[in-house]
Amino acid sequence: MRTLSVDLLLGVCLLYVAVLFGVAFWADRRMRRPGGDWLTSPWVYTLSISVYCTSWTFYGAVGQAARGGLDYVAIYTGPVLVFAGWWFLLRKLVRIGRSQRITSIADLLSSRYGKSPALAVMVTLLAVVGCTPYIALQLKAVVDSFTLVAGPDFAESTGAAAFWVAAGMALFTILFGTRSVDVNERHFGVVAAIALEALVKLAALTAVGGFAVFSLYGGVSGTLADLTPEMLQLGEESFGARWAVITLLSAAAIICLPRQFQVTVVENDDERHLATAGWLFPLYLLAMTLSVLPIAAAGLRMLPEGANPDMYVLSLPLAQGQTALAIFVFIGGFSSATSMVIVAAIALSTMISNHIVTPLVLRARSETEAFSGDVRRILLLGRRGSILGVLFLGFLYHQASEGAAALASIGLIAFAGVAQFLPALLAGLYSRQATRVGALAGLGGGAAVWAWTLLLPATGLLPAGVLADGPLGLAALRPHALLGLEGMDPLVHAVFWSMTVNVALLVAG
Repeated sequence: MRTLSVDLLLGVCLLYVAVLFGVAFWADRRMRRPGGDWLTSPWVYTLSISVYCTSWTFYGAVGQAARGGLDYVAIYTGPVLVFAGWWFLLRKLVRIGRSQRITSIADLLSSRYGKSPALAVMVTLLAVVGCTPYIALQLKAVVDSFTLVAGPDFAESTGAAAFWVAAGMALFTILFGTRSVDVNERHFGVVAAIALEALVKLAALTAVGGFAVFSLYGGVSGTLADLTPEMLQLGEESFGARWAVITLLSAAAIICLPRQFQVTVVENDDERHLATAGWLFPLYLLAMTLSVLPIAAAGLRMLPEGANPDMYVLSLPLAQGQTALAIFVFIGGFSSATSMVIVAAIALSTMISNHIVTPLVLRARSETEAFSGDVRRILLLGRRGSILGVLFLGFLYHQASEGAAALASIGLIAFAGVAQFLPALLAGLYSRQATRVGALAGLGGGAAVWAWTLLLPATGLLPAGVLADGPLGLAALRPHALLGLEGMDPLVHAVFWSMTVNVALLVAG
């Protein structure tokens, strides 16, 4: 398999980052002048929502298809249902966000429960912990793709590479998203750049799919003839418990992930844009999935046994000597990772600075001091420090899990974590009986169960004896067989118990 120069890859990445920064800078300046309204069009808005499609979609969907056939479709079912029915939930969220000048999902949940600072802090902490595996997923995807393209010599330094990738993303995000503090927390330049990245990753994935169909198979008929029966069939768990759980998690994620809340609610400039997003975003997801099966089929047939299915998208053009296509695909995967990290870090840093750092700093100072000039400085420093901390946590998780898990597995851990916001969110929007105590208890209990049953086992931090026999030999507390419930898929088991505890404590409160 052909490899490329590390210097070439670094140069391409730096050039691409410079283009993104230039687009963001130009868009910010354009919005201050007449004629910049098109930057807030429903098309740009909808393309920015495609930040949902991360490295998991770009690389991991093909890996899922190669391993389990059409089961990967479940991850897109939830978002399609939510956006197809945008008038039910999304419209209400956007209206509340605009009327109350909501800046994050922590701000929203806090406002629905009497402006509770404790609830805002809990949501912020859970969001950071829940998104840490997802950031680690992006680091893993970038490092794996770099290793594949650069060759085995680079494979010996993946730990250092992950650190420098995290550091570079942190620096880029600081320059990209914290140049100033906007009153409405809108980032027109960021949204424009993310919309451009949406087109880049779609074009790159489609290019590989087209290469597989028309160059490797000679047309659609040849591709269909080579698809194995296993790939065209649903797995044993399809439309069963795991399928339903993934659909629920993906539906919750499109609302509850801090980055999705940022682009869907906070960055929304006109409620009418949801009508366009209601059909255009599902269409975008469909376009992203059209190339998955041809690439997976070509990878299974033409790549050597033992090749990583998550990297088939990049391995195919490399194996066929298509250097230009391989570089384009590498940029598409890099784009998928950077767009997620940028928006997630901006959203999380906003929550951390608004609800933790700034209140603590102001409380520590004398009430007689004037803060009119200091608050903006505190917010900016808090956000920049938070971005560094969030990316460092992602790096630590990547190292703790040794980057060994499949991309889809890491992503589902994050989805299950942020799904703990959903009961309190729905109760706050649609029930007058919901209370702050119930929301705090539900979030705390659900998060604790999720961490014990899913997050900690995935990091490898729990000893094998605890996994097999429970802490101190208490079999009822085994992470994968809580209260004796054995034989379930680990994801289904974790979501069942965490959501059960969450809802039960919410209702009891």
